Amino acid sequence: MIHATCHTADNVRCIEFDATPWFSEADAPSIIDLAQRGWTSTAIAESLEHRRGYEGLHDLVEYAAKRLQAESLEDPTWETFECVVDGPEAVAWLKQNRPNVAARIR
Repeated sequence: MIHATCHTADNVRCIEFDATPWFSEADAPSIIDLAQRGWTSTAIAESLEHRRGYEGLHDLVEYAAKRLQAESLEDPTWETFECVVDGPEAVAWLKQNRPNVAARIR
């Protein structure tokens, strides 16, 4: 399991979830980009939010879009939510399950 946490910019919503399905399906460049960004990306939540068992994640993304999106119109770089993956867990999982990708992470 690769633990991840998402929280809204206003800290009203926060959820922990298993990001392993994303790592199983993501292409190598996406995983490498995530590592280079310090294991932080909203793409993981956006990818998993419609899966069964990730309803809480969907609710967080929906809340961020409906409640916080208007505030981001003034500053388009402002993120309405953030997701952080446990980097050491991700690297360990990649070494075991996708060693070709793990070898490309610095």
